[in-house]
Amino acid sequence: MTAVSNPKRTPVFRLLTIASSGIGSFVLGIWGLKNGLGDGFAGISMDMMVAIMAALCALAASVAAMSFFAGVDESADFVFNETHFDKLTGLLARPAMVGKIAEAACATSRTGEPVFLIDIDIDRFKQINDAIGYTQGDELIRAFTKRLQTCVPARALIGRIGAGEFAVLLADHQIQGTMESMVERLIDEMMEPYELSTHQQSVSLSVGIVAMPKDGVDPVLILRRSNLALQNARAGGVGNWSVFNGEMGRVADYRQWVESELHTAFERGDFDLHYQPQLDLPTGRIIGYEALIRWNHPERGMIPPMEFIQIAEETGMINPIGEWVLRKACSDARHLPDDCFVAVNISPVQFMTKDFVGLVRDTMRDTGIKPSRLELEVTETAMMQDRDRAAAILKELAEMGISVAVDDFGTGYSNLSYLIDFSFGKLKIDRSFVSRIDTDSSSGAVVSTIVGLSRALGVSIIAEGVETESQATLLRAAGCEVVQGYLFGRPAPLKFRLGEEHATDEVRRVANLH
Repeated sequence: MTAVSNPKRTPVFRLLTIASSGIGSFVLGIWGLKNGLGDGFAGISMDMMVAIMAALCALAASVAAMSFFAGVDESADFVFNETHFDKLTGLLARPAMVGKIAEAACATSRTGEPVFLIDIDIDRFKQINDAIGYTQGDELIRAFTKRLQTCVPARALIGRIGAGEFAVLLADHQIQGTMESMVERLIDEMMEPYELSTHQQSVSLSVGIVAMPKDGVDPVLILRRSNLALQNARAGGVGNWSVFNGEMGRVADYRQWVESELHTAFERGDFDLHYQPQLDLPTGRIIGYEALIRWNHPERGMIPPMEFIQIAEETGMINPIGEWVLRKACSDARHLPDDCFVAVNISPVQFMTKDFVGLVRDTMRDTGIKPSRLELEVTETAMMQDRDRAAAILKELAEMGISVAVDDFGTGYSNLSYLIDFSFGKLKIDRSFVSRIDTDSSSGAVVSTIVGLSRALGVSIIAEGVETESQATLLRAAGCEVVQGYLFGRPAPLKFRLGEEHATDEVRRVANLH
């Protein structure tokens, strides 16, 4: 922004300001001379002295005024650039982008021509930045920006509104072809690997789209809704995009309610554990129970784990909740038959806490449970966050005599090298394979492969989600003899009779398959 571009400081305004400063200084100078020196000084007449002093004062005042206003202009330019442009990329910064969205909203209200805001986010950018270093992360952002500028229409406005998040604002007439084809092409081109100075870096994207005026005209609301669409796209998988709809707002409101209610629910004691039996098919005997958390809200009733576990992980509430689950499950295990163990699901966030092994050790000591009666279920995702640390944790748990089961096996990482590096005692076949085993030959082949892999590794195997006798029969034929599912029992709270050490016969009941 140049000096003359500020309507409050035109050239005439500046001239008047400088002149008034000079005149004021001149008058003050005369007044000082008249009162302080009288009619003359050192042989110089009063008239000459006044003229000299007036000239010096006017010159000083002019210089001071020019310096002041030049400084104001430089400061204004600095503030403008700091708040309107991103230092790293030169793109519009978030405050400036909000202003541009507001301008576009006014324009679309007058003309009726749709204007689109495309919210583009580099998935897991923080993890990428931490992994490759901030210098290389900055290089990636600059390369991403340069490519983005070539992939969008020439007159589209681009802003950087987050560390790895960008916004593109363009009118309907700027789109060549359909919005769908443009976005698909944009994602394909932006996900091509980036050649950095030290290595080649791949990224995945999520894209959210809103349309003005259909989705609103308030710039803050528009950005919120574009982010909701982006989150919905991210939930759909790698390289996905989504257009905002009203349901996303309701989902976000519900999510916000869950987040705000979690701590209160924990303090209030809303949570409880239900247990689902794990059955040995050849003997028909229950060998263990999986502990499953339940949230019974006093007003909204039962809230499924899938609706609050992820939010608990993101907010950090998973740590106190997870510790409570572990302690209660170990305490309840004392009331199970002596030949039964309890399986506890461990969140990836909880698994990677600073002293997870210490928590397990303290819990076992406090509850008096034997190591052989505790099994921890950990997902592939949890183990792959930090392979070295995960390997060390699993090794300590194995040395303590605690079995670890790889939960949802087959749905996570395709690189199976971790099976060699990690210490675990069981593979758990995911329900997505079990549910199709009697209708899809490929699922049956996958199950047989996992069973063979477990035997080669010398570890146990269990299948979850068994709901029909046909599935149980096929699993046993494939070599999987330990199962879990609705066919053998739904999750339920343990029931005790007063004064009894073990659970009632109702909990021990087994479905007869023979």
